[in-house]
Amino acid sequence: MRFFGSGQPCHILYFSRNSINSSAMRFLTVTLLATKPLTVSGGFQMLSKLELHKLGGQVVKSMLIGRRPNREGIARAKTHFRGAEAFFKNFNGRTMSLKELQSHGLSAKLVEKFCDPDYGPLFSKSGRKWLVRGDIGESVRLRYHPGNWPLAREIILAAARRGAHVAHTSGSSGFDRELLLATPTAALEDFTRMGKATLKTVDVTIYLENEDDPEWKKGMPRGKLSAGQAAAQKAHEILDSRGVKWLYIGWPFALTARRFGVSASWYEKMLFDSLRESFSARTRRLVAFYFNALNKGSKVRIVHNDGTDLSFSIKGRPGLKDVGCITQEELDAGDTGLNIPSGEAFIAPIEGSAEGVIKFGKILAIGHGFVENLQLHFHKGRVERYSASRNEKYFAEYLEENTPSTRMLAELGIGCNHGAKYCGYILTDEKIAGTIHLAIGNNTGSYHGRNKASGHLDMVKDMKGGVMLFDGKAVMKDGKPCWQKTAAG
Repeated sequence: MRFFGSGQPCHILYFSRNSINSSAMRFLTVTLLATKPLTVSGGFQMLSKLELHKLGGQVVKSMLIGRRPNREGIARAKTHFRGAEAFFKNFNGRTMSLKELQSHGLSAKLVEKFCDPDYGPLFSKSGRKWLVRGDIGESVRLRYHPGNWPLAREIILAAARRGAHVAHTSGSSGFDRELLLATPTAALEDFTRMGKATLKTVDVTIYLENEDDPEWKKGMPRGKLSAGQAAAQKAHEILDSRGVKWLYIGWPFALTARRFGVSASWYEKMLFDSLRESFSARTRRLVAFYFNALNKGSKVRIVHNDGTDLSFSIKGRPGLKDVGCITQEELDAGDTGLNIPSGEAFIAPIEGSAEGVIKFGKILAIGHGFVENLQLHFHKGRVERYSASRNEKYFAEYLEENTPSTRMLAELGIGCNHGAKYCGYILTDEKIAGTIHLAIGNNTGSYHGRNKASGHLDMVKDMKGGVMLFDGKAVMKDGKPCWQKTAAG
C-alpha cells in the first residue's frame, strides 16, 4: 500500500498526508469516469467543473470529514465543571436558557468562561439563550500540486461546508528540490514547534499527488537528502499514535508519464481504468480471497523461476485490505489509511523473520530513478546485501538517505486490480492483478507492524513463473489465485 508521506523530507511531510459505504465510493468512481473531458495544457484530459465539484464533495464525505467531539475543550472544562463530559455529550447543539443551564450546575460565570475560544468555545450566545457546542470542526491538512488545484479547491470548500477547517499547501517536485537546496542542512534537521503542533492536532491528512517528477532527487547532495529523516520518523510515530485519518489520491502528470517512458494519454487512461476497477465486483472478490488467506496463514514462502526463494512469518498479524472504503470497524481497529486507486490485500510480516533472496525486474527508488534486476538478500528480516544490473546506486542512495531501520521487511502486498498496468507509478503498480509487492521500511500505525523507519519503499514482482505458499499450500501460482486449493485447506 502506498505509504502516506513516503520519500518526503520532514519539512514537507508535516503538510502532506470513518465509516464509508461502498455505494458512496462507487458514486465517486462514476463521477470521475463519466465526465466529458476538457483538454488542458500538458495534454491531459481533466474533469469538468461540475464533476470536480461532485468528486470533491464525495472525497470529504467518504473520509467522514466534518465535526468531532471537542475533547480538548471539554477536558479543560472538567477542572471547573465535574459533569462537563456528560453534559456536552447529551446537550450538544441544543439552545438553552441560563435558567436551564443553571439547573445542570452551570453558573452564569462558568457559561461566560466557557465562551472563551480557548475552550473551543463550548458556548455561544444566541439571542437571550446559549448554544451548547460540544463539537468542533476537524483540522484537515491538504497538500496538492498546482496542476490539480481545481480538485483541491473543491475538497477544501466541501470540507468547509461540513464545518471542518482545512490548512492547504501546494508543492511540486521542482519546488521541493529548490526548497531542499536552499535550506541549510542544520535547518533541515530541525523538529520545529510548528511541525510538532501540526502533528499533534491534525485530524485528517489528504495527499493529492504532487510529486510530478519521480527522479527529482537525482544529483542532490546526500547530506541534504538524509537530513531530517529522524524527525520524519518521529512525525510518522506521532501521526500513527493519534490514529490520524489519511488519504492518498493519485493524479496523472505529463512530466511523470515522460519519466516513465509512456505517453500522457496512455498514462491517464491507465490511471482511470484502475480507478474503475478499484470498485468492481471482480476486484472485491479477489481482494477478499487473499485477505482471508492472509488471516489464516502463518508462514509465507515465495518461489520463482528467476531464483527467488524467500520465507517469512505473518503469524498473529491481521490481514488488511484496500478496496476504496474503510468501515467503522476498521477505523476503530486503527486501519486509518486509504489509497485511490485501490485494490490490494496486504500484511505486515513479523520483524526479523525474513530469510532468503528475492529478485525484482524493475523498481523505482523514490526520487532517484529506476533500478533494474534488483536482488535482495534478507537475513533476520533485514536487507543484508543487494545487487542490480543497472542503477544499483539509486537503491543505495535511497537506503543512505533513510534511517537504518528502513532495511527491515515491512509489508507483503498482493495486487488485485485488473485495470492497473506497470509503468513505474507505485500507487497503481502495486495494485496490478497477478503481482505481489514487498516493502522495506516503516510498518507502524495502520499496518499494525512494529518497525519504525523514516522510509517505506514498495517493490513490485510479476508472479508469472512463480508460486506463493502459505503454510506449504499454494495461494497464488503464475500470478493467478489458487481458489480451490486454498478453499480446501
